[in-house]
Amino acid sequence: MKAENKICQNCKKEFVIEPDDFGFYEKIKVPPPTFCPECRHQRRLAIRNERVFYWRNCNSCNQKIISYYHGDKEQAVWCPSCWWSDKSNPLSYGKDFNFSKPFFEQFKDLYKKVPTLSLDIVNCKNSDYVSYCGDDNYCYFDIAGEKNEYCYFCKFIKYSKDCIDCSFVYNSELNYECVNCHKIYGSSFLNKCTDCSNCHFMYDCRSCTDCFGCWNLRNKSYHIFNKPYSREEYNKIVSGFNKKSFSALENLKKEFGKYSKKAITKFANLINSTNCTGDDLFNCKNVKESFDVSNAENGKYLCDVLDAKECYDLDFSLYKPSFNIELISTLNLGSSGFCNASHYSNDIWYCDKCNNSSDLFGCIGMSKKKYCILNKQYSKEEYLILKNKIIEHMKKTGEWGEFFPIGISNFGYNETVAQEYFPLTKEDCEKLSLPWWEKNTNTYKQETVDMDLLPDNIDDVKDEIMKEVLVCECGKNYKIVPYELNLYRKMGLPIPRKCPNCRHEKRIKLAGERKLWHQKCMNQDCMNEFETSYSPDRPEIVYCEKCYQQEIY
Repeated sequence: MKAENKICQNCKKEFVIEPDDFGFYEKIKVPPPTFCPECRHQRRLAIRNERVFYWRNCNSCNQKIISYYHGDKEQAVWCPSCWWSDKSNPLSYGKDFNFSKPFFEQFKDLYKKVPTLSLDIVNCKNSDYVSYCGDDNYCYFDIAGEKNEYCYFCKFIKYSKDCIDCSFVYNSELNYECVNCHKIYGSSFLNKCTDCSNCHFMYDCRSCTDCFGCWNLRNKSYHIFNKPYSREEYNKIVSGFNKKSFSALENLKKEFGKYSKKAITKFANLINSTNCTGDDLFNCKNVKESFDVSNAENGKYLCDVLDAKECYDLDFSLYKPSFNIELISTLNLGSSGFCNASHYSNDIWYCDKCNNSSDLFGCIGMSKKKYCILNKQYSKEEYLILKNKIIEHMKKTGEWGEFFPIGISNFGYNETVAQEYFPLTKEDCEKLSLPWWEKNTNTYKQETVDMDLLPDNIDDVKDEIMKEVLVCECGKNYKIVPYELNLYRKMGLPIPRKCPNCRHEKRIKLAGERKLWHQKCMNQDCMNEFETSYSPDRPEIVYCEKCYQQEIY
C-alpha cells in the first residue's frame, strides 16, 4: 500500500497517511482520519480543562467544592465522595439510541444529564487545586502529576518533591523553574538537564554538580559560564551572585541569555530511542511524531504518554495503554478509542469518565459495568448487534473514526489545554462557531498590592505577604501560599512578580513546540537533514546527531 495525500476537512491543509498508518487503522478497525494530525490534536485538547478552577456547590451534597465547571454552567457536578459513592447510578440516565439523529448529538444530550466528576484526581491527600493527578501529597496547583510531594505550580512532573514552577520534570527534588529534566536536585532554571545537582542556569547538561550558567557540559563540577574553577574560587564567585534579589536575578537571567547563545542544540532529545521522530523521547522504539513520551513502542502522534504500545493519537495517557486510538487523560486502557478521562478499562469506545469496565459504547460515568450503550444495559448478544448497527449509522453521518467535536464537554475553548497549544481569540471562536466562556476566574476581593512596593530581597519579605493579593501584569490576581514562601526562602529565591498562569505559559514556550520542521544541520561542513521541533525562525544552533556528538564529546 502506498502513502496517500489527504486534505484536512477542517483546516484544508494537506497531510499524508503512510502505509504503516493504513495497517494500524485496518488492525483497529477504524477508517483513516479525515482531520490532519494537528486538528485531531486540537480536538482532543479541547475536551480537557486542567488549569481553570471554580468554587461551586456539589449538586448532590451541596457542599462547597473546587471544580472544573463554573456553577452557572448547565452541568450536574458532583464532588469525588458523592460521585464514587453508591448514590451515583449512571444507568438511571440510560437512553435508547435514536437512528434518526447523529451520535454526537445524542451523546452531548446525555453528557449534560449524567453527573460529572468535579476534579479528576486519584488518591491525592492534603492537596488543593490539583488536576489529573495521582498519589499527590501536600501539593498545590499541580497539573498531571504523579506521586509528588510539596510540589507547587507544576505541570507533568513525576515522583518529585519540593518543586516549584517546573514542567516535564521526573524523579527530582528541591528545584525551581526547570523544564524537561530528569533526576535533578537543588537546582534552578535548568532546561534539558539530567543527573545534575546544585546547578543553576543550565542548558543541556549531564551529570554535573555545582555549576552555574553553563551549557553542553558532561560530568563537570565547579564551572561558571563553561569556565572551570577550583572549588574555593567557584564558591567565592557564586556567593557573590545575589539570587535572593529579584532585580539581581533578572540581571543574571539576561547575562546567562547572552552566554547561552553559544550552546549547541541537538535536533531532538531522543535518549535510548530507535527509529523515532519527535522530541523528548526516552526508551522508545518505532515512535513517530511524538513528544514527551517514555517507554513506548510502535506509536504515532503521542504527547505526554508513558508505557504505550501500538497506539495512535494519545494525550496524557499513562499506565501501559495498549492498542488504542484517540485517547486523552486516560489510565491503563486497552483496545479502546475516542475516550476521555477513563481508566482501567478494555474495549470501550466514545466514553467519558468510565472506569474498571469493558465493552462500553457512548457511555458516561460508568464504573464496573459491561455491555452498555448510552448508559443503558444490554446482554452481550444485544450489545454486539446494536454496537455494529450504530457504527454503520456513524459511517453514514461521517462520525465514525472521529473524536468528539469541540464543545461537547461543556467547556469554553479558552478554558481548555487547546488554548495553550492552539491559541484563539474570542473573535476567532465566534467565526469558527466554537464555545467561549466569559466568566471572570478571579475570586479575590481584597485590595491588591502594588508590585513596586514589594521587597526586592526574599530576606526582607514578611509572612504578612501571604495575606495580600498580588496583581500580575496580565491583570490577574494571585497569592503566595505558606509552603511556597518557605521554599523560596529555602532555595534563596525572590517571590515571583507574575501569576502562575503567565509563568506556566513562559515554560510551555521554553519546552518547545509540538510540531516538526524539516531542517539541515547548521554545521556548515555537514549536509545531514532531519525532522526537528525547532522552527527555522528560532535562535538555537541546531546540529544533527553526529555533529552534536563530535562537538559535545
